[in-house]
Amino acid sequence: MFNFSGNEITAIVSVIVAFGIIVTASGHLAKIFQKIHLPLITGFIIIGILAGPYLLKMLPGNLNRLEFINDISLAFIAFASGTEIYLKEIRDKVKDIGIMTAVQLVVIFTVSFIIIYIFSDYIPFTANAGKNTKIAISLLISTIFIASSPASAIAVINELRAKGRFTKISLGVTVIKDIFVIILFAGTFAVAEVLISGNNFNFSEILVVFADLFFSILIGLVYGKILELNFKIVKTEYLDIAVVLLLGWSMFILSGFVTNITGSFLTIPIHLEALLIGIVASFYVTNYTEYRINLEKLTNRFGHYIYAAFFTLIGATLSVDILIKYWAVALLLFGIRIFSVFVASFTGSIILKESVKEKLTSWMPYITQAGISLGLITIISAHFVGFGVEFEAVMIAVIVINQFIGPPLMKFSIMKSGEAHLKSKDYKFDFHKDVFIIGLGGKAVLLAKTLKREGYSVKIISDRKDVDTSFCKEVELNLVEEINYDVLKKSGFESADSVVIIRNEDIAFEISEMIYEKFGTPNVIVVLETRGNIKRFKEFGVIVVAPTAALITLLEHFVRSPHATSILLGMQENQETEEIEVLADDVHGMYLKDLRFPIGVLVISITRNNQVMLPGGYTRIRKHDMVAVVGSQEQIDSVRTKLQF
Repeated sequence: MFNFSGNEITAIVSVIVAFGIIVTASGHLAKIFQKIHLPLITGFIIIGILAGPYLLKMLPGNLNRLEFINDISLAFIAFASGTEIYLKEIRDKVKDIGIMTAVQLVVIFTVSFIIIYIFSDYIPFTANAGKNTKIAISLLISTIFIASSPASAIAVINELRAKGRFTKISLGVTVIKDIFVIILFAGTFAVAEVLISGNNFNFSEILVVFADLFFSILIGLVYGKILELNFKIVKTEYLDIAVVLLLGWSMFILSGFVTNITGSFLTIPIHLEALLIGIVASFYVTNYTEYRINLEKLTNRFGHYIYAAFFTLIGATLSVDILIKYWAVALLLFGIRIFSVFVASFTGSIILKESVKEKLTSWMPYITQAGISLGLITIISAHFVGFGVEFEAVMIAVIVINQFIGPPLMKFSIMKSGEAHLKSKDYKFDFHKDVFIIGLGGKAVLLAKTLKREGYSVKIISDRKDVDTSFCKEVELNLVEEINYDVLKKSGFESADSVVIIRNEDIAFEISEMIYEKFGTPNVIVVLETRGNIKRFKEFGVIVVAPTAALITLLEHFVRSPHATSILLGMQENQETEEIEVLADDVHGMYLKDLRFPIGVLVISITRNNQVMLPGGYTRIRKHDMVAVVGSQEQIDSVRTKLQF
């Protein structure tokens, strides 16, 4: 199997090196397409087309030597898809997701099959084929039409910070369909083989298909156990991803080996579905082990490189001449899929008794297609030599169109559902965090400017008329005769989230008492030059800061734990700290470990009923908890979406 001559080894190495250089360039150049609002995978495919044997000829015409890259990438995509099926996140919508998934499987498959068969005389690779071949190809295309793209859906949902029933059902259906598409594909693929070969179909072949699926699921669980054992051994992430990719590749090698062995003594050999094995394995790790985060971290960290290699290779092997020749056919098939998805989703919405608006937009989240769909196309293309090349070119064109049209449609549907939580155009000044500073001086102005840069709405209130205010031009300053309830109320004090009081101890105490009794502002900070009698402030829940003592304590923490202290103070690049109130009903009562926060986010404390807790994985989240998190602003925004919407 691996018996190569010296010249063949040289040729293989040359192709791999050349492809590696092209993929590296593709990873950077494809980002240009994002700037013009096109999907990243579209950029990979286009760069692959340009570098391939049909245009710039940077790669040879025969790319069969790179088939192992295709197998490894498909295995990785299967692992990534399995991690998205997280049962604890869809537990409250299992029934609705199940109904919509079942309806889409049946209706899309049936409607697509009927229409494609009717139009088969106008499709180049079926026009001159016999009846059986037309039925076989219609079955295969109808199966591919069911699949959607979880990766594209997740990207849109994260961009819109979307959360709600419509979003949860859309994502759940998109992800779960992948499993059933692969199961259905095993059946339609077997039927297509029989129809195209001209052999008679018998009951034993149905049993073999079920045996294929049973053994694939069983071996998938075994691979899940192997992944679990792998993550128990502490090692670098590069060694981790190497092991995971090798395990993925071994699934395809095992599939071929089992087919060859069983073919020697069975009339119909056992064919293991490598993609199903991968999804089942990662599903097991995600839902039944403590290593969910380990696997997610790998798929997030290295996904870009794998997708770059896979989709660039897809573009390089695409028959451009056929694509140009049959672009109208691609548009026809795209239209058939749109219609089938619409009918299926509309039917599902009727069963779920959704509103008219939801019925009319329910089809829009399911148009995107990518990894699994392309994987199935490459399998069909490699197996059915007679029509494989034309089939691949036209179907990839359909998927590219879906990737152009799908994300904007999904955005539109989520916006219409009212579940998008977009940042406003003035987002950097709209954190809904209003801070009042009572007192005037260098510290007050410097604090106001710093908070303003961080996006807070800051207002300084002072009753001191003897202070030069020329240095306060960049901040909002309200000079008053005296600080009392009426003055604060007129200044909009009810909306204050935090108050900083920079006055002497007695005046600060009087103001704190008034705020406590009249406004109940949750976060009051008093700055005192000396610590004085700070105990009396505690009955109001006031935080007292004495700059000199605070500086000594801060320096002590820097000596004892320099990295942790710098993170908490926001001194690390791209690291912010923020407290977020839990408002979402669906996270109430969940363990912290079951909330899929972005990789790299650190939860440092949870405040409940004025009691600060140091959380662990089994700490339950309660509504109105204040959760302190550290991460990039983008990560914190994602956490806020999960906890509040």
